[in-house]
Amino acid sequence: MQNQFEWQDPTIVQINREPARAYYIPFASCTDALAHHKGLSPYYKLLNGTWKFNYCDTYIDAPSNFHELDYPSDDWATIPVPSNWQLHGYDKPQYTNVNYPFPVNPPFVPNENPAGLYIKEFTLPTNWSENQVFINFEGVNACFYIWLNGTFIGYSQGTHIPAEFNLTNALVEGTNKLAIKVLKWCDGSYLEDQDFYRLSGIFRDVYLLARPQSHIVDIFAQPSLDTTYTNGTLTGTVTFNTSLSDEYEVSLFDANHQLVATKKCAQETFTFEVPNVEKWTAETPYLYTLVLHYKDEFIPLQVGFRTIEVADNGALLVNGVAIKLKGVNRHDSHPDLGHYTPIAHMIQDLITMKRHNINTVRTSHYPNAPEFLRLCNEYGFYVVDEADLETHGTESAADCNILTNDPVWETAYLDRMIRMVERDKNHPCIIMWSLGNESFFGKNHIAMSKWAKDRDPSRLVHYEGTVHFRGKTEIGCEEGQVHPCVDVVSYMYRSPEDVNKEGQDTTDHRPFFLCEYSHAMGVGPGDLKTYWDLFYKYPRLIGGCVWEWCDHSVRQYDEEGKPFFVYGGYFEEFPHDGNFCVDGLVSPDRVPHTGLKDYKHVIQPVQVEATDLSCGKIALTNRYDFLDLSGLQLEWTVTKDGYPYQTGTVANLQVLAHTTSEIQLDYSLPSHIAGDFFLNLSFVQKAPTPWAERGYEVAFQQFELKAVTMLQAPVVDTLELKEDPTHLTFIGESFEYRFSKFAGSFESLKTNGVELLASTPEPSIWRAPTDNDRNIQHGWRHQMMHCATTHVYNTSILETTNTFVKLEVSYALGGPAVRPLLQGTTTYTIWATGEIQVAMHADVRANLNALPRFGLELHMPAGNEQVAYFGMGPNENYMDLCQSAYMGRFETTVSNMYEPYIKPQECGNRTKVRWANIHNASGVGLIVKGDTDFNFSALHYTAEDLATTAMAHQLKPRKETILHIDYRQTGIGSNSCGPQLASNYEFNQKVIDFAFSIKPIWIENIPSELEYRMRPTI
Repeated sequence: MQNQFEWQDPTIVQINREPARAYYIPFASCTDALAHHKGLSPYYKLLNGTWKFNYCDTYIDAPSNFHELDYPSDDWATIPVPSNWQLHGYDKPQYTNVNYPFPVNPPFVPNENPAGLYIKEFTLPTNWSENQVFINFEGVNACFYIWLNGTFIGYSQGTHIPAEFNLTNALVEGTNKLAIKVLKWCDGSYLEDQDFYRLSGIFRDVYLLARPQSHIVDIFAQPSLDTTYTNGTLTGTVTFNTSLSDEYEVSLFDANHQLVATKKCAQETFTFEVPNVEKWTAETPYLYTLVLHYKDEFIPLQVGFRTIEVADNGALLVNGVAIKLKGVNRHDSHPDLGHYTPIAHMIQDLITMKRHNINTVRTSHYPNAPEFLRLCNEYGFYVVDEADLETHGTESAADCNILTNDPVWETAYLDRMIRMVERDKNHPCIIMWSLGNESFFGKNHIAMSKWAKDRDPSRLVHYEGTVHFRGKTEIGCEEGQVHPCVDVVSYMYRSPEDVNKEGQDTTDHRPFFLCEYSHAMGVGPGDLKTYWDLFYKYPRLIGGCVWEWCDHSVRQYDEEGKPFFVYGGYFEEFPHDGNFCVDGLVSPDRVPHTGLKDYKHVIQPVQVEATDLSCGKIALTNRYDFLDLSGLQLEWTVTKDGYPYQTGTVANLQVLAHTTSEIQLDYSLPSHIAGDFFLNLSFVQKAPTPWAERGYEVAFQQFELKAVTMLQAPVVDTLELKEDPTHLTFIGESFEYRFSKFAGSFESLKTNGVELLASTPEPSIWRAPTDNDRNIQHGWRHQMMHCATTHVYNTSILETTNTFVKLEVSYALGGPAVRPLLQGTTTYTIWATGEIQVAMHADVRANLNALPRFGLELHMPAGNEQVAYFGMGPNENYMDLCQSAYMGRFETTVSNMYEPYIKPQECGNRTKVRWANIHNASGVGLIVKGDTDFNFSALHYTAEDLATTAMAHQLKPRKETILHIDYRQTGIGSNSCGPQLASNYEFNQKVIDFAFSIKPIWIENIPSELEYRMRPTI
């Protein structure tokens, strides 16, 4: 079968494109070069802005001579560049993960291949007339042709890597007309099957460069350190477009732009020796600037002196020091701009990462925009730079290596590696080159690795897929082994048990890296601490990158102009993979989710252990790799019942990296005051940094100092009981309760005539499945947990006195077509004080898997909006998603307890709660007190509301408050893509005993926190 076009021939990846080179911008002076601001260069002309645009449903509809026509007619539209045309009303955004959006028939793509025609007119500065002029496209999806003034210039594919063309011979004086034809798909689309929204068009910067007739083409600056990591050597190789006839000057400046060294060179290589060099790390991102002066150009490059090595025990060493990679996977993603990410947006991402103790970015799964790497150099991040390569959709083929092992595709594979490495080779932030993602494994990957190692032996080569080749292939190792072409053993979503085995493995001396783990989808990820306990335990375990940084979404607006976020399927595209794209640690508009807050705490640079809390002794372990703790100040507070009791400061923390020191805090505790006492430790910045203000909290820890002393309250009131065949009525001084014998629960709770119930409370086991419940929920639904109802066997009075009445309800809980899920009894003790003590006992069916939750669901009438509680907060938390929470007294609202995940799901839970009250604006409401710690949530949605609503903007809040008082919920985990939830976080308990009390309150009548702990006694 003959290929008809370049865009269906994998051996053709370009026509007339300039060879790949390092990224740089030339300037007219050394001063401007050191400022490193592109806009200062007179040799740089940005073509971003409004372009003429015509969309064609298929390429055949595009006029073959559109580039020769006069300026487009009025029926052409306009479109901003950079942008994706699907976000401007052409075609539709399509989210698909593994599946190709077209038949798997490489190298062919559908004949109905849409085309976007772009036209831009420009005039050149008058002083460019003697120069060569080049045009640079930093990102175009998927392939494109370029004409200038009717002359064909060239062709390129490879979406996320630059394409540069020489325009010189086609330029004219005055107005020049640039014409671009972009195709939605090409054979390269088979190599770009990344898990993201599929969007098309010119989505990164387009600009012109004016270059002298003789000029520098490429620079490779290679800094190194001596064996003592004290002195630096900078070796550079310079490539020219013509033979070198004149000298060029090379100067090295420090971070303050003070000249360190300079020399004139007549050869293509140069060397600088830099004694007592300042070293670059993610924690200390010290940058020198190298400036090359040739002809009229001054070209700056950021230089960081650092080494990357592997220790004998498999540890990853930077400058001779073992480091841990506390990372995330990051896509270029913007809810309004699609794959275009302005610099301000990149800075926002990096600042948010730094504020949450993240030090590593894997550019999943393609090179990010060039400016992103400059920012990583400056802010301090380790980067795993990944080639624009993923063939995950070939999984549906009989041989998933139909591309990876086919020599016909080797040119395309190598092209993507070469262009990435050549563009990015001078950035100190990059510590690994990655051969791509989820493309199985074959000879083409080996060729990529060999080329990268030959070109740049200073960095490690990474690729997770070497263990996933299938069948008999001559690639140098057995199936299931990690191929020697990579320097890092890399896996995705391994369980902690498997990670522990890797840590103990002494047969492979390569570092072990989880390039993806802890799938951050919806509520979660849970159980991060288990991984990091292992990473710190074993030198070979160098860390990992959570999947992923942000939720991918397209922002839409309703009829009232209110914005909302959507996911796959909203645009009725086919195929699609639903909400699997909203799986980030931050929302599309970069609001941190609970999972990011937890991650911050788990990887925080200060770990604290209690040595002897009775006298204030604690041990601080410095988890920084290079910094001591002198930049932080410890602010400690002893709280009583959530309020400050004693405070203090430790300003001088002299703890070296990777060491532990003990300090003593000056506090004392009373022996005669009842209360909940906690020690809160906050480590804050002593000075501002580029990413946070002075006083910003970098780390915290909390310890309980004194347990609650339960007080007994005397009962002096009298309780009246009225009984009829169907109901019991309890009357006290300021309340009247009505209890249904048939329902086995209260129908009414009135205090001073105010009703506090909107419906009858019932036992509850169902929660709206979280994204990480996507697998286990099938078992829950099979057992009809989502529609379980209560069958009351009997309601009986056990004891009656003038101060309390005790009654017992026996019941079963189950759904249609299945045996009861549990058999239970609930004992209610109604006191003359108005307090209702509840003791729930349940025997769970023996062959039943984990319950989602167990407790009582209670609906309160409209207006009960105010919430106060003593427990873990201030944000939502679950048994394995609670590292960012701490014990305290918190006030919030029912509306604010809801977390607006784009796909609605269980949310808002609080753990280790001692008491909680929910009340109306007048202060009338209910207080819940636990005999032991309990979970609770208060929302304007039922579990069914959350479970059956597709997208958050479709949710309609109820006026009522839905209160859950839970003994326990099952954990969160990350099983949306990661391993099964650890057994210690599964709610598998077969015998449950849960006791708490409910009492109507009027807030104004509670004199102090002491009242919350008082309870009646028999």
